[in-house]
Amino acid sequence: MKLRYRAVVEYDGTDFRGFQVQARGRTVQGELEKAIERIAQTQIRIIGAGRTDAGVHAIGQVIAFDLSWRHTTQALQRALNAVLPRDIAIRYLTTTHPTFHPRFDARCRQYRYTVVNQPIRSPLWARRAHHVPEPLDLGAMCEASQAFVGSRNFAAFGKPTQGESMVRDVMQTEWIVENWTESEGKLLTFEITANAFLYRMVRNVVGTLLRVGRGELSPDQVIEILETKNRAAAGPPAPPCGLCLVKVEYPDNG
Repeated sequence: MKLRYRAVVEYDGTDFRGFQVQARGRTVQGELEKAIERIAQTQIRIIGAGRTDAGVHAIGQVIAFDLSWRHTTQALQRALNAVLPRDIAIRYLTTTHPTFHPRFDARCRQYRYTVVNQPIRSPLWARRAHHVPEPLDLGAMCEASQAFVGSRNFAAFGKPTQGESMVRDVMQTEWIVENWTESEGKLLTFEITANAFLYRMVRNVVGTLLRVGRGELSPDQVIEILETKNRAAAGPPAPPCGLCLVKVEYPDNG
């Protein structure tokens, strides 16, 4: 008998063309499906909570798949992690109800964007953070980020992944700073939680906030950009290397 499995997946997105299977190129979904086929000797299709872009990472991507498996869930998790490539791992695996859908059942999602703010680039952070060499005004960036909280039309910051609505409910935005030394600079992380996101919305938001940090825009101008509902008014997207899908929450808190 087939059961529906629910998993939390972590991956380094640097060498992937995104999460979703494509005609060409390596994808997270493709590698997961190949691993399950190798272990269970059957072809299956997985469902993901979010279709992360090329170069975007995750520590909390949620997937679901239907499988007939005669052994324990723990044995399946061990077997999959044994055959998955080094840049993907199953962090958690359980069975769930047959109608569970990682995307449509989600209550909210949280993303984190990481910036290394120091004069010299950091090879150790190159795959996981965006390097910004010039000083940034963190206070202005924090002030500007509050413009995004609430139910807003984000047409200036992305395109819908489905349907036509540009409205998203943002529950939380926060800049967190970790000081190193004056010469080494800072590690900045931007966290944003919403019921859902438009295509490239987080990267476009961060790109605009970095313009605020550089003094190119004021916090009031960010509000004006939101009100234009014009994608051309916002800043260019921040690079994908700094973006990570942190978690997806469901009504059952699973």
